[in-house]
Amino acid sequence: MSLRGKACVAGVLFATAISSGAQTFTTLAYFPEGTVFVSSLVQGRDGSFYGTSYDQGTGGYGLVFKVTPSGMLTTLYRFCTQANCADGSLSFGALTLGTDGSFYGTTQNGGANGLGVAFKLTPEGAYTVLHSFGGADGSYPDAGLVLASDGNFYGATSSGGSTSCVGYGSGCGAVFRMTSAGTVTTLHSFDGTDGWGPEALVQGTDGSLYGTTYHGGTNVYACGGCGTVFKITTGGEFTSLHSFDFLDGSNPNAPLVQARGEFYGTTFEGGYVAFEGCSSGCGTIFKISSSGAFATVHEFHFGDGGSLESGLLEATDGNLYGESPDEGNGNVISLTLPATVTTVYSFPSEDGSGGYTAPLQATDGEFYGIYGGNYDGVPAVFSLGTGLGPFVAFVIASGRVGQTAEILGQGFTGTSSVTFNGVAAESYSVVSDTYLTAVVPSGATTGAVVVITPGGVLTSNVGFRIGE
Repeated sequence: MSLRGKACVAGVLFATAISSGAQTFTTLAYFPEGTVFVSSLVQGRDGSFYGTSYDQGTGGYGLVFKVTPSGMLTTLYRFCTQANCADGSLSFGALTLGTDGSFYGTTQNGGANGLGVAFKLTPEGAYTVLHSFGGADGSYPDAGLVLASDGNFYGATSSGGSTSCVGYGSGCGAVFRMTSAGTVTTLHSFDGTDGWGPEALVQGTDGSLYGTTYHGGTNVYACGGCGTVFKITTGGEFTSLHSFDFLDGSNPNAPLVQARGEFYGTTFEGGYVAFEGCSSGCGTIFKISSSGAFATVHEFHFGDGGSLESGLLEATDGNLYGESPDEGNGNVISLTLPATVTTVYSFPSEDGSGGYTAPLQATDGEFYGIYGGNYDGVPAVFSLGTGLGPFVAFVIASGRVGQTAEILGQGFTGTSSVTFNGVAAESYSVVSDTYLTAVVPSGATTGAVVVITPGGVLTSNVGFRIGE
């Protein structure tokens, strides 16, 4: 057995640090042989990272895992442990941290109707099926959920819905709202002309939800429906913002990110520079406003990080970061706005191609993610330090005066002050070294939250929005 295999079985750290200038790359842990389709990571209250994967070696139904910043990898739950996979199977989307400290997600298959479920999982591994999809309310969700400012979860299913799917068969997918107790309301059913196969959602600062569909749209003659960008309010008012035509990209496969007031996204294929080393185009990065004003930011060539299957994140340096499987074994790329794309780091070669998931910037300032896998090599968890400092983040980045804000970070023990855009919180509680709560004070306005700890001053990565 190889040393790597021993590390997998023991579930302990197998770290390899590589430094390059101000960068420090560390392989924290390897997954077992046969693991594929590992999701992006999400940070929990305890400072550890949580995600899902599809492990071919244990029945192929998928699991939920936890990995600490030091690399201890633990399986929390294996899907399809109930009869007829009533608990769901094959979870592809990232998890979402709830205000109760539990994680919420979806499975593409299984459940009471075999069409997927929405679930809740505590950090200790207690699992609950919240909803089994039935077709009319959507089927086969393969994206994660978003926790919105109203306290509800919103998501999308790749097929199903209550509307016939013009030109694509039955059911082009649906957008739904779900309470923390599992009550699901369908907000929109796609018909093909407005998209087919919606991906994960993101909530904008205006309170509306924004997303993409992998297929569909109005340009059926250009590429059979290259996908769309859409907007939907939490009340269900739907607007189709853009239909891709291949030259401006095709098949967006990831959630959007809002930066500097606009939304940025990626397409897996298409672009004007088509067939240059990519059979159907190398993809694009685009931006779009809340009203639908669209522009192509970057068209990938083979070798500069194309074929993105994941989205981008805005880091504390103001740049957008993503992972690409293009160029050898995959890499981390950055977009310096407005339009400069740079390769930040290329992954090690021993584990095959990688870069299929979006990285996470944790509150210690470093990037964490997955490389390798997807039927080619063994996936691994990595950390990448680029010199960015620690900060604090929120479970929900908005609230009203008198409500309690949940804050993630590190070194909170001994905290002496929490301020909301300069106004001190009269009441705050240090729950643990990585999690505290603070009551939004009277007079607070939208802006940065600053936490003063014995180790230094921590500023939030985004502004906390004060609602009415």
